[in-house]
Amino acid sequence: MAAIRRMFGRLSDEDGFSLLELTAALSILTFGFLALATSASVGARLLAEGKQRQAASEIASRYLEHVRNIPYDQVGLAASPTQSSDTDNPDYYVSGDGLQYDWKGAGAYEDLVIESDGHVPHTENVTVFPTQMTVYQYITWIDDPEVVGTQDYKRVTIVAFYLTPVNTGRPTSVRASALLTRGTITIGGEASDETGGSGSVPNPSPNPTSTSGSCSGDTTAPTGTFSLLSGTGADEGFTASTTVTIQIAPSDPCQPITARFSNDGLVYGDSVVYDATNPTATWTVTEGDGIKNVWVRFRDAVGNSRVVGPKTITLDQTKPTIPGALTVGVSCSGTNRTVTMAWGVSTDTNLLGYRVYRSIDGGAFTLLKVTSSLSASDTHAKTLDSVRFHIKAYDKAGNESEPTNEIALGKNQCS
Repeated sequence: MAAIRRMFGRLSDEDGFSLLELTAALSILTFGFLALATSASVGARLLAEGKQRQAASEIASRYLEHVRNIPYDQVGLAASPTQSSDTDNPDYYVSGDGLQYDWKGAGAYEDLVIESDGHVPHTENVTVFPTQMTVYQYITWIDDPEVVGTQDYKRVTIVAFYLTPVNTGRPTSVRASALLTRGTITIGGEASDETGGSGSVPNPSPNPTSTSGSCSGDTTAPTGTFSLLSGTGADEGFTASTTVTIQIAPSDPCQPITARFSNDGLVYGDSVVYDATNPTATWTVTEGDGIKNVWVRFRDAVGNSRVVGPKTITLDQTKPTIPGALTVGVSCSGTNRTVTMAWGVSTDTNLLGYRVYRSIDGGAFTLLKVTSSLSASDTHAKTLDSVRFHIKAYDKAGNESEPTNEIALGKNQCS
C-alpha cells in the first residue's frame, strides 16, 4: 500500500515511478482479483449444494408421506436388500445376511420387515434436474421396552442419496425416519438428517395404537380355525369355481382380528377384518382342476399372528361326458302310461350320478329324479298332449353334462 501511495504521489507531481513499484502494485491487484474469484466460485458451489440438500429433503419427505398411506400390514420390503461394500452407499449398513439394518450407522441393528406381499420397494431412481438421486427405503421392527413382545412398531427410514462436487466432509444423502403403529404415525427425532452430521438423535415415541379389548401385555396370537365351503350344488370338499367361500372363526381378546389368505403359505392377500356377524370371505384359488390348498394368517390388534392350514378343496371345472343314447319302453294301464328309460354310461373323474329331466305339454324341462343307475321310470296320464325326456350326468362339483338325445311321446301313445 505504501508503494501504491508513492506511485500516486509521483503521478501528482509528475516525477514518475520506477518499474519495481509498478510491478509490485500490479501483483497486489492480481492477488486481490484472484481472491474475489475464488470466493465467488466457493459461494456458487455452496449454493448449489444447498439446493441439492433441499431437494433431497423434499424427496425423502415425499416418500415418507407415501409410506404413511399404505395399510400397516402391507408396510414391508418385498425382498431382502444386499449389503454393499461401499462405505458411501446406504446399503453398507445392511447386515451380511440382508435381514437387519443399522438405521443410524452406529451399530444398533434392527430386524428388517420383509413380506412377500410388501408394498415398499427398496430403491427407486429420481431426477430433480440436474441432480440424479437414488432413494433407499428401509422398514424395520422396533422393540418397545414398555411393551411385551419384539415387533411392537415399524420404523420407516428413507435415504435420498445424491452426488455433490468434491468437497471433503460434505454430506451426500439426506435421511428421514418415522415410527408407524396401527392407526397412528408419529414423526420425531430427525425429520431430515444429513449423513455427514454428528450428534445423537433421540428415537421418536409413537402414540398408542387404537385397539379394543384386553391388549396390554398381549403376546399371544389368535386361536381358531377356518373352513372352505363347498361350491353351489357341490358335495362337501368340492367346487366348480375358482372363487371359494371361506368361513373363519378366530378368537382373541385384543380386537380387531384380521385374516389374510394364501394359496402357497408364502404370498398372502389383503387383510379382512373379522366380523362375527358375517364370518365369511371370498378367495380365489389357482386355476386348474385338482386339490387346492389354502392357508389363513390371523393377526390381533397388536401384531401377534398365527398361520392356520392348509385346508384343502378339490376344484373340478370339467363337465362329465354325455351319457350314452337314451332309449325308452312304453306301456299303458287304464288312464296311466309308464315309461321305462335306459341310457349309456358317462365318464368323469368325480362322476356322482344322473339326472332325469321331463317336459310336459311343451313346457320347460324340470328335474324329475336323480339316480346313480343307468335306468329310471316315470308314470303319468296318457292324455297329456306331449311328454319329453332327456338325461344329464353330474359330478361331485355340481358340473352337468350336455343332455342326451330327446325322447318325445304324444297324447295316448302307448308304444
